Amino acid sequence: MPTVKPRIAVTLPQETFDVLARLAELQNRSRGSVVAELLVEITPPLARTVALLEAAFAAPDQVKQGLRSVVEGVHRELVAVSGDGINQMDMLLEQLKALPDDGPTPVSVTRGSGTDSTPTPKARKTRRKGSSTGDTDA
Repeated sequence: MPTVKPRIAVTLPQETFDVLARLAELQNRSRGSVVAELLVEITPPLARTVALLEAAFAAPDQVKQGLRSVVEGVHRELVAVSGDGINQMDMLLEQLKALPDDGPTPVSVTRGSGTDSTPTPKARKTRRKGSSTGDTDA
């Protein structure tokens, strides 16, 4: 079906294309819709970046130097934070790969009710919805 939305053509590295293709297949969607959704999601921070760059180009040299220092500092912080998250995801993937196919089913982990006592597995399953005391229906 024709669309009135603008289109662009993008040439990707093979590895990026393969990841997008796998993601699209897992979600039963087209590669284009996956890319479009990703771009829509990053539009707000991208718009802020564009506004910042426009202001930087219009600023005097002294302001540009100060701005550059601030941006480099923020970039270092973001790389450190995202690196930790990526490392944790990599560790999780490695642990999942190490599990045997017929291994145990992962157990959902939930936060406690705020009480000092830890409910038993049976009590955890039978706790009344909305109860914060750890009482059970049994």
